[in-house]
Amino acid sequence: MEIASNSLELSESSTSLIAKVGQVMAVIITLGLLSMISSMLVTESLNGDAAKINKAGSLRMQAVRISRAYFIDQNINKAAVRAEIHTFNLSLTQVLHGKKFEDGKNTAVGQQYHRILALWQQINVRSLAVKHLTHGQLIELIASYDHFVVELDQLVKLLQLESEKKLSLLRLIQGLTLFLVIAVASFVLFKLNRTLIGPLKQLVNVAEQAGKGNFEVRATYNRNDELGVLAHTINQMSDELKLTYQDFESRVSHKTQQLSRTNQSLDVLYRAARNLAGYTLSEQDSASYQIDHQIIDELVEVLGFGKIKIEINNSKQNNLIIDVYVNNTIDNICFNYQKFPLEKQNRLFGYLVWELPKGTEVQDWQQQILQAMADIIATAIELDQKRTSENRLVIVEERAVIARELHDSLAQSLSYLKVQMSLLTRKMHKQLPQEQVEETIDDIKEGLNSAYLQLRELLTTFRLKLDDPAIKNSLQSTIIEFSAKCQFSIAFDYQLPQSYLSANQEIHLLQIVREALSNIHRHAAASKAGVSIVLEDNKVKVKIWDDGVGLPETLNEQGHLGIGIMQERAKSLNTDMHIGEREVSGTIVSFEFSH
Repeated sequence: MEIASNSLELSESSTSLIAKVGQVMAVIITLGLLSMISSMLVTESLNGDAAKINKAGSLRMQAVRISRAYFIDQNINKAAVRAEIHTFNLSLTQVLHGKKFEDGKNTAVGQQYHRILALWQQINVRSLAVKHLTHGQLIELIASYDHFVVELDQLVKLLQLESEKKLSLLRLIQGLTLFLVIAVASFVLFKLNRTLIGPLKQLVNVAEQAGKGNFEVRATYNRNDELGVLAHTINQMSDELKLTYQDFESRVSHKTQQLSRTNQSLDVLYRAARNLAGYTLSEQDSASYQIDHQIIDELVEVLGFGKIKIEINNSKQNNLIIDVYVNNTIDNICFNYQKFPLEKQNRLFGYLVWELPKGTEVQDWQQQILQAMADIIATAIELDQKRTSENRLVIVEERAVIARELHDSLAQSLSYLKVQMSLLTRKMHKQLPQEQVEETIDDIKEGLNSAYLQLRELLTTFRLKLDDPAIKNSLQSTIIEFSAKCQFSIAFDYQLPQSYLSANQEIHLLQIVREALSNIHRHAAASKAGVSIVLEDNKVKVKIWDDGVGLPETLNEQGHLGIGIMQERAKSLNTDMHIGEREVSGTIVSFEFSH
């Protein structure tokens, strides 16, 4: 509004550039109009001068003809002379007709005009008054005509001089107008360069420097006109841009600091999460301690002040967090304490305590990063407890598997041997024939050999582990092992993506394949066998087949062929196992499970 009011005042003021331009245009237009009007007037006054000069010149010839007519015309009435005089009067009237000569008695042309009229009247009276002229009168009259011709010649000269004066006046007006226009144009160009072009260049330079971020350049033009208002406005705009630019720089610097702090915070949280998530009870070496202490120190450095303590409800969890303090005596005089719960799924493991000097202002981002660290620690504690529970469950499950294996195989064999020993003892007490005693002894030997073989199979099974990270390689090793035992090649078809199965699924799948191949080796009497593991419709389909003797009639008897163990492992994969006879010959074991 202030700029608009200044512009309005300038537009109405004589110092306004628009007003000055208007004044210059008015002067130039006025000069042009005056020049045009003057030229038109002078040109108008020249209209007909040439015709008058020609006709005045022709009067001289007619005057000469009148004088000759006196010599030629011998008639007493002088009819020829009178005719020439009449023609001369008409010509004289046409040439000298107009108010110009009648009203211009004070001019040279007017005076000469009246002199010619007076002289002509005298000559005309003398010429017509005498009927017969003597030779002397004739000579005197001709001399009068000659004198009259001289006066006419003087009139022509005066008319010519007057026309030339008008032409000179016209040239003077045009020259003077041209000079004034050139002078005004030169003055305008000088003033334009001084009051417009120079200041505009300065304003353009100020604008260019402001565009490059240099707001120190100022416009020094301070006159009370539009450029002055523009210079003042540009200076004011430059100051405002400078303040805005400084404000933006401050904001960018502040945001950069925040981003740097956030990046550092995320890096600390990431490394803390990685170290704590990968920490196990067996990793209690000095390097892990140093890393944990370093993370805590870096977190304190990110916060800028204070000290971090961690209070764990159960001191047995101290193997996860190194820098732990169980201290309920808080000095409330010099320090303030903020507690962040180590809580996960409604389970409280302790608190992360931030000790900071009193009077210190706490910001939201500091509380957020500390709460994030508390959540990471709580998650690490929960994961460690879950790992411990899972390890216990695995141990219990493996012990149950061992117990089932021992019960279904070795325990029954030992029970059978116990019965045979009791039978041998009774036979010996009864002193039965030696053949019956040796028969029982042979049964005991056969049972011992069977128990020993079952024990070796159990040891092989219990010592099995996945040394190779790829389950395919472990399965191939198993196929090669049983191909050597069975003395024929076992087909193997494996079509699963790499690292598709979990570790638990891999170990159960390998144990089922080994048990099935072991049954083929011991009981199938086959010449061909194969293992197929493929992925169809997002399900893992497993088939183990042979061309042997098929299933025995005592399949459902407890402890036979280890089928119960295989079915237990299949249930661990959340599926059921199907065992049946092939259409041609032999046996097929099949099941499928989801990843």
